[in-house]
Amino acid sequence: MKKNQFPPSITNLLLQEGQRFEKDGVFIEALGTGIIPIVGTARAGKTSLAYTLLDYVIRHTKRPVILDSFPERVILEGIPEHWKGRVSNTAFDKIAAVDAPAVWLVDDTGASFNSRDAMSSNSKTLSRVAGVLSHFGGGMTVIFTTQLLSGVDVSFFRYTNISPIIRYVDSDLIAHERKEWKPSVIEGQYQLKRVDSGYLRNFFYSVKDEQLCPAPFPEWLDKKINPMKADLLSRPMRYHTTEMKEQIIGKKKQKRKKRVDVIEKTE
Repeated sequence: MKKNQFPPSITNLLLQEGQRFEKDGVFIEALGTGIIPIVGTARAGKTSLAYTLLDYVIRHTKRPVILDSFPERVILEGIPEHWKGRVSNTAFDKIAAVDAPAVWLVDDTGASFNSRDAMSSNSKTLSRVAGVLSHFGGGMTVIFTTQLLSGVDVSFFRYTNISPIIRYVDSDLIAHERKEWKPSVIEGQYQLKRVDSGYLRNFFYSVKDEQLCPAPFPEWLDKKINPMKADLLSRPMRYHTTEMKEQIIGKKKQKRKKRVDVIEKTE
C-alpha cells in the first residue's frame, strides 16, 4: 500500500495496475493506465511538475519511464542517480515495440501532437493508441505538457481515462482554450490565486479531483545546487542537434513544400 502524495485520480494512473492506494478512507487497486495532461503558460513549471510525478513512479513502482525523443545528453548527464537504469528515450511512435507498463513523458506536446498537424507521425500514432493504452505493455500512462489543450489533437481525449492538471495559464491564452475545457482552466486559475500571489508555481489544480495541491519541487532540479543538470532537465529540447530540432518543428513545412512541388509538376 502506498502513501498518497497526489490526489486519487492522479495516483490511480501513476501506480501500476493492481497496486493499492487510499481513496476516501478505502484502499482500492490502481488502474495504472491513462493520460495526465499538465496545462500551463511557458515557464509555469509544467516540466518540473512532470518530473515530480515521474519521481513518484520511480520511487513507488517498478514501472519503466520513457522520455519521448529526449536528447541523449539529458539521459546521460541530466537525470538523478536513482533514476538510472529505469529511464530511456524511445520515440512515442515506437510505442508498440515497448512490452512493459511504461510511463511516458511527452514534453511540449504542441510540437508533437498539434491539432493542426493531424498527419504527423506522432499524431497518427496517438489517434490509434489513445483508446487502447491499457493493451500496450500491460497498461501504459502518458504524461504530457502543453500550454493549451486546444493545441493538442482531440484524439488524446477520447476513449481513455484522463486526469488533467492545471498550472498558471495567462488570461490571453485562456480565450483560445477549447470550450469544454475552458471552465476547468478558469477554475484552476481562481484556486491558484487564492493561495499563491506569486507566479503560481507552488501549487497545481487537479481538475478531476477538484482539488488544489502543493507542487513539490525536487532538489535535484534546483539551479543553485547543479545549474547544468537543472538546465538539461528543465529545457531538454535546447540540447537537441540542429537536425533533430528541424525534424521536430519542420515536418509540416516540409510536407507543404512537397505538396507545392507536386502541384508545380502537374501544371
